[in-house]
Amino acid sequence: MINIKRLTMLLLLMALSIIVVACSNNDSEKASTNEGKSSDDEKVTVNLYTSESQDLVGEMMNEFTAQNPNIKVEIFRTGTEELIAKLEAERSAGGIDADMVWFADIDYFNTLDEEGLLEEYQSPNAEEIDEKFIYNNGKYYEVRQIFNVLAYNTAQVSEPLTSWEDLYREDLKGKIAMASPDYSGAAFLTLATIVDNDDLGWDFYQSLKDNDLKFEQGNGALASKIASGEYHAVSVVDFMALNAKNEGAPVEIVWPEEGAAIIPTPVGIMKDSEVVDASKKVLDFLLSEENQEMFKEQGYIPVNPNVGVPENAPAADEIEIMPLDLDFIKENREELKSEFSNIFGSN
Repeated sequence: MINIKRLTMLLLLMALSIIVVACSNNDSEKASTNEGKSSDDEKVTVNLYTSESQDLVGEMMNEFTAQNPNIKVEIFRTGTEELIAKLEAERSAGGIDADMVWFADIDYFNTLDEEGLLEEYQSPNAEEIDEKFIYNNGKYYEVRQIFNVLAYNTAQVSEPLTSWEDLYREDLKGKIAMASPDYSGAAFLTLATIVDNDDLGWDFYQSLKDNDLKFEQGNGALASKIASGEYHAVSVVDFMALNAKNEGAPVEIVWPEEGAAIIPTPVGIMKDSEVVDASKKVLDFLLSEENQEMFKEQGYIPVNPNVGVPENAPAADEIEIMPLDLDFIKENREELKSEFSNIFGSN
């Protein structure tokens, strides 16, 4: 005679076994599915800290996202000096929020590298560019070239400028301007380059003070006001003056006979970023020939020599450049800021 209790227990055990096996198979399928899911399927955000022009960087990142819809680039933009202050504050608070950094202070990039904070990466799109644009074995890259030059309004100035020293001509008094080194990284690097030049030095800035030099926070305002004629001559980054000229403004660009000031503006990936792979794709995009063409369209001189240069820009190998001594900047950073403030006060 069948033992009803034993049969019931047996049936319950069989049912439980079936459930366990089914759950196990389901979990295996999920695990298999997750293992096969690439990072390309995940939506991520790359936080980019930059001092570059918001509209131009935004244009590029919109194109990048169109090609990489699962990667959003969140741009935080301000002046170089304020960016460095933000990064230092975040470090003190326990961690940097930026995944990528792109601004005009290569000395600070060197510091980040020395402290092991930058990711080393060999971009496949860097094969065509000069090794001088690849810093410390791929810890950071130059993605296009920028120079600080002179520009003047042709409707206001009859005698062309040729030299940095022309900024303290009597006919330009009170109508000259530059960006503040307290905000602009390009202006600070220009300051260091000129002070380190034996033929210019601090006398150059004292002469500008005597000629009633004005200041703007950044280069964008300089480009706008030289185009309108509010300023007659300015020290400004080349691409902004070039774009004003090419858009029909009465602006002439001057590559000074002493040499232009080169403004390194590297791009690097933070080593502790949680989206390093996505950040590498952004860097690859910036170095791609397609985006180098976009740089040229925006008025920059690309680092890829195959792309050429913008309309009315000189060939890259024809530009006279003043030496940039990074050791001089590293050793004299605070002294440069202090002496500048002694001459001009708060600006």
